[in-house]
Amino acid sequence: MPDKLRKANARAAATRYAPKPDGSTLTYGLIAVSLLALALALYGGFYQVDMLAQPVPLVLGGLGAFLVGAAFRLRLQRRHTAAYEAEYELRQRVGEVEKPEG
Repeated sequence: MPDKLRKANARAAATRYAPKPDGSTLTYGLIAVSLLALALALYGGFYQVDMLAQPVPLVLGGLGAFLVGAAFRLRLQRRHTAAYEAEYELRQRVGEVEKPEG
């Protein structure tokens, strides 16, 4: 099996159960910060709490949310890479077994 075909087959098989993340790390981080802002706005509106009165916890919470979003993307990327490598090795071993000895 040619290397290009082996890589393409491994990538397709890995994408089925561990898809590659679509967005960048920045995108995942900003989405996490946006979700935090929405949750804080709902919390502040429901309990009538002025959320902007304490800016330091808001900034730290936003930074934490950004890091959680970035870590989530990194985790997805690592899962995809591990799945691709496993599928590639599986196809490599199958290809080596099919070679005639001599």
